[in-house]
Formats: sequence, C-alpha cells, structure tokens
Amino acid sequence: MSADIASTRRMDGLDVLRAFAILGVLVFHAPAVIHDAVPLPVRFAFAHGWMGVDLFFVLSGYLVGRQVFAEDGEPPLGSRLRTFWLKRWMRTLPLYFVVLAFYALKPWTVGTPFVGGGWHYALFLQNFTMPRDFVQSWSLCVEEHFYVVLPLLAFALGGRRWPAWAWLAPMAVSVVARWLFSRNLPADLPVTGLSTFAPWSTELHLDGLGIGVFLARTAPTWRSWSRHRRTACALAGVGVLALTVGRYGAIVTTSSHVWIFAGLAVGFGAVLVGIESLQLPRGLRWGVYQTALLSYGAYLWHGLLVRVVERLGTSLGAWGLDLFVYLALTLGVAWVTYVTVEKPCLKLRDWLLTRGALPPGVLSP
Repeated sequence: MSADIASTRRMDGLDVLRAFAILGVLVFHAPAVIHDAVPLPVRFAFAHGWMGVDLFFVLSGYLVGRQVFAEDGEPPLGSRLRTFWLKRWMRTLPLYFVVLAFYALKPWTVGTPFVGGGWHYALFLQNFTMPRDFVQSWSLCVEEHFYVVLPLLAFALGGRRWPAWAWLAPMAVSVVARWLFSRNLPADLPVTGLSTFAPWSTELHLDGLGIGVFLARTAPTWRSWSRHRRTACALAGVGVLALTVGRYGAIVTTSSHVWIFAGLAVGFGAVLVGIESLQLPRGLRWGVYQTALLSYGAYLWHGLLVRVVERLGTSLGAWGLDLFVYLALTLGVAWVTYVTVEKPCLKLRDWLLTRGALPPGVLSP
C-alpha cells in the first residue's frame, strides 16, 4: 500500500502526535555522545522526552476506545473478544517477541547478559519488577494489560453503555495508587534507589489510557465543536502541560510524582481534541506519516541501537549530524522489521479474520 493511499485512511493530527511522541522518546534516550555535546537549552528539551510515553498512552486509549465504541451490531460476545484480541495481538506481539529474542540472545551474540531477563518478559510482567534490560518494554506491559481488560469491560460488562465519566475511573485509581506508593517509600529516597521497588507497575500508569478512552466515548460531542473551540481546547492543554512540567520538572522524583501523570494525560488529551482534524500540507504529510508508521518498531529497537552506537564510540564531529544518524538508523531498522515482520503479520491477521467470516475492518487499528 502506498503512503498516499494509507494516509487517506489516517488522521494527520494523530500522526503528528505519534511522531512527536516517538521523537521525544528517542532524543531522551539518545547516546551519550549526543547528550554530552548538545547545547544546554537543547539538553533541557531532551530531558522532557520521556513524556512521549504518556502521550502514547493517551493515543492508544483513544484509538482503541474509538474502535470499541464505534462498533455496530451485537455479534456474540465470544466473537467480539476473539476479533478484538486477534486484532491487537497480531499487531503488537510478533515484533515484540522478535526484539525480545535479540535481547535473550545477547550472551551469545554480543557477549553481554540479558540483565534481569526471564520468563516474566514473555508474559508482560516485567513492569511489576524493575526492568534493567529492555527497559522500554515496561510501557508495553501496561498496554497489553489494557488490551486484556478493556474489551471485558466494554463488551462483557456492558461498558459501552456506561456514562462517559465512568471511564475516568482509571485515572483516579492511578492517582490513589501513586499516593499509596509514594507514602510507603522511605524518606529522601533518591531516584536511583527506586530499583528495589516497582514504579512502573500497571496500576500506577492508567491515566493516559483512561483519558484516551474517555475522549473516544465523548467524541461525538467534541467533534461537533467549532474549529475555534477545539483550538482553544488545544491551547488550554498546552497550558496544563506547561503548568505540570513547571511544577514537577523534567525528572519524576519520589516526592512529587503523584499528580504529574494525571496532568500530562489531561494536557495531552486536550491537545488531541484540538488537532485531531488537522490537515497537513502534502509536502509534510509523507514524513510525518512514515515516522508515525514506524514509531512502534523504533520504540522497541532504540534501546539496542543506543548501546551499539555507544559501544562504537564514534562521532561525526557535530552533534546535529550524530543525532540525524541515530534517528535515521533507528527508523531504518524499524522500517526493515515493519516490512519483514509487522506487515506480513497484519496481512495474516486480515486473512484469519476473513477466514473466520469476520469483516477485516471491524476494530481495525
């Protein structure tokens, strides 16, 4: 499928947010040769890139929630659940396990251990410990747990008929969970000391997913707003983000992280409302679309590629060139595995749905 054809089925505004999120994560984890060379203002901006993960959570909650609430008809519960999980897991699991295999084979391929690796990575339970290798997979655990629970709530328990505010409950759960978590931490514990706890467990990071599902549930309302009203909503979201970052800073400390994720979720959610209908110029659309398309692979691979770059220890003599090469290398590897792993699995998924007499478009990503 060509980029032009695919882009007509996508929403430019959501692609902009997805591209922004992955670039933020990549620059946050950029190799030391880049971080040490960039000017101080740029380094300060890079230090906030981890927030791209929270933007991904809002996008995921919205996109998957939109699929759930847009479904027509009342097929049998088993058929609904089977279709949903087949769609989600054929999209996320194949490449995850390919990358996980690279980490598991590190002792034989590069001579370094898979630190903390074990069976729990295959079951997406590593975020209940403190992952020390393949660290970025903690957020995939949160996503996969979300994929298990959401259809049960929406289909089995009739959540599609619940009032919209009920879908804000996950944010309340996480705020309370973080308060309990923070209260039980030793006084003056440094960030590095968190390795003995589990600050990435699922119940602590439901804010963005809850906001995203809430936006999907209320989409018929806010999509009818005027352009000026939605722009005002986006500006308000930027204000919430600025206040949140200004209050808590770039680093999540043990004494101030209770509300930061809720603030980021609300801010990013408001920005999503404002720019979802954005239409990019044709010249910008292709690059944004490609970056968004490759964001999943780039997220999974970038940890390994950062290590490769740091072990090589080479530099082109200018941090801008080094950054360009790092980003191009990461997106390039993501493109290779998109073509060889993700795309064939998506075709297989559609074939399985067709073979099961289920419309391929139902709950499609």
